[in-house]
Amino acid sequence: MPTVIDWSPIVDPSELVRQTRDTLASGSAVVLPGDCGYAALWRPGTAIDLLAPALLAWGPDEAAALGANIPTVARRLMVRAWSAPLVIEVPTTAELPANTNGFARFRYPEHSLFDLVIPAVAELGPILVADTGDTTATAAAERLKQAVGLVVDAGARAADTRPTVVRATDTGYTITEAGAFPAEEIERLAARIILFVCTGNTCRSPLAEGLAKKLLADRLGCTVSELPARGFWVLSAGVATYGGSRAAVEACEVAAEYGADLNAHASRPVNAQLLLAADDVIAMTQGHLHAIRARYPDAGPVPRLLCGTEDLDDPIGAGPAVYRECAETIFRHLERILPEWVVS
Repeated sequence: MPTVIDWSPIVDPSELVRQTRDTLASGSAVVLPGDCGYAALWRPGTAIDLLAPALLAWGPDEAAALGANIPTVARRLMVRAWSAPLVIEVPTTAELPANTNGFARFRYPEHSLFDLVIPAVAELGPILVADTGDTTATAAAERLKQAVGLVVDAGARAADTRPTVVRATDTGYTITEAGAFPAEEIERLAARIILFVCTGNTCRSPLAEGLAKKLLADRLGCTVSELPARGFWVLSAGVATYGGSRAAVEACEVAAEYGADLNAHASRPVNAQLLLAADDVIAMTQGHLHAIRARYPDAGPVPRLLCGTEDLDDPIGAGPAVYRECAETIFRHLERILPEWVVS
């Protein structure tokens, strides 16, 4: 008979996590509450007969360490969407346990227990996870029969849906199985995020954001509001702002000359979450680069300067002519960078 533990979020879970690790290490399966009913965890070689298992992973680095190729869009979804009822399939030539027709499946179920269990079992090597489809821990345990060694009972769970399955490649993604994670949310989270950074996020970086949106929309033949659906989020932030400030009047006026609208802009401070989500971080000066690297040395991609090797001076407090010159410089360098984002 398996050990059964009642789960309570107000009880210290350290002993439960230890028992989960020890049970898996012994070769038995574990039943945990998940986001689509109850989930089963086991090590390869354990006699489990469940459909479509996936490899348990914390994120793209852990998935890559197992031998899978992690395309850019898969990396974005793993970082931005997980934990969630979302299975991500990626190409692999490695002999992985959850390899189906050259694609490995990865999963990080949405439950606080998994946040603790995944790092705790990393030393055990690959761990398989599958949704049982059962609403109760008892039913899930009965499904696994003698293979289960530990059952964590969190009461009745909703199990009327399955996780969404996304297949990601170097050319994009397809939803191979619709499920609990919305398609429109996948579309939003799979988009490229471009982040411009200046000091107060009221002059240079809002101009860069607005002009980049206009350039991208024109190149793609869509409106600015349609850019996320076309695979792009363009944002801006400041290294020295509390947030909530409008764009400078002169910046709004100059942006309008290019067909860009900054009237709804509200400044935001740069932070680790923004940097980690971004695919491109583009700053205005060496000082901004230094501030980003000093405060967030391991967050996000390596930041670079908009103007190559040159600083772009702050036009704050100057007249329209200086703002216009600033916008011209921004626009010129955005045209230079644009082919990195969109093929002509």
